[in-house]
Amino acid sequence: MSHDDNGAPTPRRGPNGSSPHDPSFKASSRPRLRSSRPAAPSDSNDHRQDQAPRASGPAPEGFENSTPRHASRQARASTGPRFTALRAASGAVAAGAGAAGAGAVTGAAAAKRSSTPRREAPRTFTPAAEPSPRASSEDVPLTRQEARAAEQHARRSRRRGRPVSTASGPDAAATAESEGVPEATRHSRRNDAFPRIVGWTSLGTLIPGLGMIKSRNSRLGWFLTLGFLAGLAAIGIWVLYRGPVKAGARVVSSPTILNVIAILLIIGALIWAFVIIRSYVMLRSGTRLRRSQRVLGSVLVMSLIVLTGVPLGVGAAYSRVQGETVRKVFGDGGGPVLDSADLWKDKPRINVFLIGRDNGDGREGTRPDTMLVASIDTRSGKTTLISVPRNLAFPQFPEGSKLAERFPQGFNAFGSEESLINAVWTWAESEPEAVGDPGDMELGMYATMQAVEGSLGLKMDNWASVDMQGFEDVVDAIGGVKIDVERPIPMGGGTNMNTGAKNRVFGWIDPGEQVLTGKKALWYVRSREGADNYDRMCRQQRMLKTTLEQVNPREIALAYPKLAGSAERNVATDIPQRELNAFVELAALMQGTEVKSAQINNDVTSTFNPDYEALRSWVDEQINPKAKSQQEEATGTDTAETEEPTPEETGAPAQGVEDTEGKCYPKGYEPGSGWPGYPGPEGDGEQN
Repeated sequence: MSHDDNGAPTPRRGPNGSSPHDPSFKASSRPRLRSSRPAAPSDSNDHRQDQAPRASGPAPEGFENSTPRHASRQARASTGPRFTALRAASGAVAAGAGAAGAGAVTGAAAAKRSSTPRREAPRTFTPAAEPSPRASSEDVPLTRQEARAAEQHARRSRRRGRPVSTASGPDAAATAESEGVPEATRHSRRNDAFPRIVGWTSLGTLIPGLGMIKSRNSRLGWFLTLGFLAGLAAIGIWVLYRGPVKAGARVVSSPTILNVIAILLIIGALIWAFVIIRSYVMLRSGTRLRRSQRVLGSVLVMSLIVLTGVPLGVGAAYSRVQGETVRKVFGDGGGPVLDSADLWKDKPRINVFLIGRDNGDGREGTRPDTMLVASIDTRSGKTTLISVPRNLAFPQFPEGSKLAERFPQGFNAFGSEESLINAVWTWAESEPEAVGDPGDMELGMYATMQAVEGSLGLKMDNWASVDMQGFEDVVDAIGGVKIDVERPIPMGGGTNMNTGAKNRVFGWIDPGEQVLTGKKALWYVRSREGADNYDRMCRQQRMLKTTLEQVNPREIALAYPKLAGSAERNVATDIPQRELNAFVELAALMQGTEVKSAQINNDVTSTFNPDYEALRSWVDEQINPKAKSQQEEATGTDTAETEEPTPEETGAPAQGVEDTEGKCYPKGYEPGSGWPGYPGPEGDGEQN
């Protein structure tokens, strides 16, 4: 309040000299609340005065005293939280006050405009500060969540090399439209991220850790990636150093290595699953996906886990099965593992006795059904497979042995007709004192192998026996054997060894090209009805070589657990585990060579009254890799050295020897003719 010259208080007046009782005084003296919101368009001079100009250029004439300091202070005041509350309060006050004095203000303003010339109130000019992404009131988020979202958006844009936009809301849409960005492109950013997530997750599965590196978890990602690549490099260097064959043989012949591999594969499957899930989660972090994309991503992760986990799990199971099979068949390991070069360093050739045992129903004890000797060159892998007839009479034993002392003129325990080589097994089991010390071998196996050694003049280094059921399992495992059956083969027949009665023929193997299952393949090699031992031995060798040629590693791998279980039940050998590695290497070497067949028949020596000196000389000739095979001699390829007619000249096949087509026929049989009892078109009716 002011005072006059006499000290008396004077009433306060308005800016135009109006009295406090004048309605215009109240309207002019009411405090105005400034707002940062743009005022609605109006023709009123009062409204135009309340709107602060947003000029960014030089100040107009008369407003040079305004400074940037005032402008920056005004900009900061208009962006704080206190200003937001003040803006809301000022709006409410202005609305109430305006409603109360709207009539008075309007009347006073109209009277003033009609009585006095119009005079605009001076306006204060404040130059606008330079806009910044964080100082502009339009760009500042109203909530913390929006602020974090804007910050993440800016970081991702900078990481991808895109310009960071500071506009939001309507200004962002206007900016996008001014830059010519289509609406679909502006809103498809989260859709474009999904292919990137899928691609890097898949690549991170192929090379573990790569997806983590892309998702900014570089330390763990680099550790996994470098560890994976280093492991592959170490395995590759070891395989190249030892060679693929020796490296594989070393692995499959060691139960310890196989068990370690099984454990590592299980651990690897778990780590791989963790890497896949972790890579996917980190790659999609901060990215909003549609529901369909989230479902597809989950399906992708599960599929990748299955694709990597199943092979590793199967490999672990196979490693475990192989380790158990090696341990049960070849015994527990003892001593250092030997390879072929060390085991047979001073031994150019080894002889392995192979025997097929028939422990079927109706048989007492074990009688050898098939006897073969594999004479193998340890340097080249060239092999001669010698078939020993089961009816070889009066077999001899090695000099100096206890059996040779018992039978100096050859085995003769059952008379001239029954003292055959396949009867030695049964006799040895009944006379253990006469056999001597067999060591870890069965009495029958030891005595039979002694008879083969003395009769052929070959020292047996190792032996292996296979029950006929094991052969049937192998054929079924590889899906059967494709072979051209030369004639009708009876299933059954023959004579019962216990009763002497004829066995019934319960089926037939039709002639012609076909795939034989395990049961029919077994009867193909063992059928005796209407045939002789030489024809039977020929079929055995033919089936053995055909099976080896058709072995499919993929089918063997699929059926391996079954084969391993069958091997545990039906296979026995004296090969120790420490030497198995060398035999695996030798078997791989044999696959690249052709197996030579040699059969002891009556053309070599009479099996009922053998000349063993001549037989031993013939065996020495057959195991010579440079000598012609028995088949080559029988088919007339060496006619200059013999005056006898060849099978091609007589029209009859050689006894117990494959013909030029690799087929076997009994003596006196004309190929293409019928077979007694065969019910087919080539037969003469059913056999009773």
